[in-house]
Amino acid sequence: MKIPILVASKILTPELVELMEKHAIGMELSFFAFPATLQNKNLQTKIQEYKNMLKDFSYPVTMHGAFYDLSVMARDPMLIDVARFRFNQSIDIAIELGLNKIVFHPNYSHSTRTSYKEFWISKQVAFWKQFIPKIEANNLIIHLENTREEDYSYISTVIEQLNHQKFKACYDTGHSHCFTRAKNKPVHWVKNYGKHLTYIHLHSNRGFVDEHIAFTEGTIDFTGFFEAIKKLPETPYLIIEVAHRDDFVISLQKLREMGF
Repeated sequence: MKIPILVASKILTPELVELMEKHAIGMELSFFAFPATLQNKNLQTKIQEYKNMLKDFSYPVTMHGAFYDLSVMARDPMLIDVARFRFNQSIDIAIELGLNKIVFHPNYSHSTRTSYKEFWISKQVAFWKQFIPKIEANNLIIHLENTREEDYSYISTVIEQLNHQKFKACYDTGHSHCFTRAKNKPVHWVKNYGKHLTYIHLHSNRGFVDEHIAFTEGTIDFTGFFEAIKKLPETPYLIIEVAHRDDFVISLQKLREMGF
């Protein structure tokens, strides 16, 4: 199967759109994930600018939803209302842009409570169920991305309990290395996610900070990873999510050499 390659982009420009078109690369938009963007009085103008830039673009475009300071697990229901508002705002923007794949963070936080994992899963399932009517009406796919979840089972169980084809997993290769104690290898996540995995953020780090460097750098062991994603039941999107242009060039060149 031919796996689509995309690049995560913080700011879209006509020049970037032209360059990605030339290299047959799709784009994940993260501009609309930032609070400063979402509360700006010129938000609607920006949405229209993005629509105009993307109207003739030939390759896949997806979007990263809001995530800063948003907690589904907050004790204060008003804080959960904020999360719900921002997630709905992200979904509405994606719909306006004509996109159907959105990435959200469930935002797990470590706890010493023995039953916290089960509690976290139940709260996540109840929260995301609220979006099903809007997701179905607009043919959207929501990808839940790991941040501090120790292994695949956290998000996988949420997806299984939601039991809805429009919820899938986004596996972030960097987060599982720098934000967890287990530091399970990427191949572990891919093989265990299986049919739930249709979206991957590809980058690396040295195990301490979320550096977003090329996957050829850092200390993550990618042994068996690329072979495993080629065997997934559903063709995943592979997003190069790096902080600097040089790391994008290095990542793309290596992926092309590997036949992607």
